Amino acid sequence: MNGFITDMLLIIVFLHSPIKYLNALFNLKNKTMKKLLFVVALIAAVVTTSNAQGWKYGGGLTLGTEVSIDDDLSGKLGFGLNLRGDYSFNEKWSIAPGFTFFFPSAPGDLKYTLWQLNTDAHYNFLSEETYSLYGLGGLNYTYAKVEDFDDSEVGLNIGAGINFGSKFFGELKYDTAFDQLGITVGVLFGGK
Repeated sequence: MNGFITDMLLIIVFLHSPIKYLNALFNLKNKTMKKLLFVVALIAAVVTTSNAQGWKYGGGLTLGTEVSIDDDLSGKLGFGLNLRGDYSFNEKWSIAPGFTFFFPSAPGDLKYTLWQLNTDAHYNFLSEETYSLYGLGGLNYTYAKVEDFDDSEVGLNIGAGINFGSKFFGELKYDTAFDQLGITVGVLFGGK
C-alpha cells in the first residue's frame, strides 16, 4: 500500500506538466474542460498503476467522413491520430478509452481544430486463434474550434471491430457528435 501512495503522489505531481502542455496545444480556456482532462488522466493513472498487466496501449490512424470542411462549408473526409488503451476484464468484456486529434482541412486560411475523447465498451462475440470480432458502444466528448468560435458536444458511439492476433486492430463506428462514420486501424502493445 505504501508503494501505491508514493506512486499516486508522483503521478499527481507529474500530471501538472501534461495538463499545461494540453492547455497550450488545444488552447483550453474552459475550466470545466481542464478539470475533465485532469480527471481522465488521473483515472487512467490510478487504473494503470493498480492493474498494469491487463492494459494494452497503442494507437493508429482514423478516417472520419465528416471531419474536414469543404468549400461550401459541408463536411468531408479527414484524418486523425488515435491514441488508446484497452483493458480486458475477462475474455468477453473490455473497455477502451481513447483520444483522437484530427488534422482537418478547411477552405482558405480558416483555422480549424478538432479532437475527441472516447470511452467504448467492447464485447467479444467471436474469438478464434488468429482474430476476434467485437461489438462496441460508448460515449465521446468532441471539441471543435473554427477561428474564434469553439463548441463541444457529448455523443454516442456504436460499431464493430476486429483484433488480429494480440497487436493489430481495425474498427468501424458511427458517432453521433459528428454524425459520421469513423474507420480506425492501429496497433496495441502490452497486456495479456
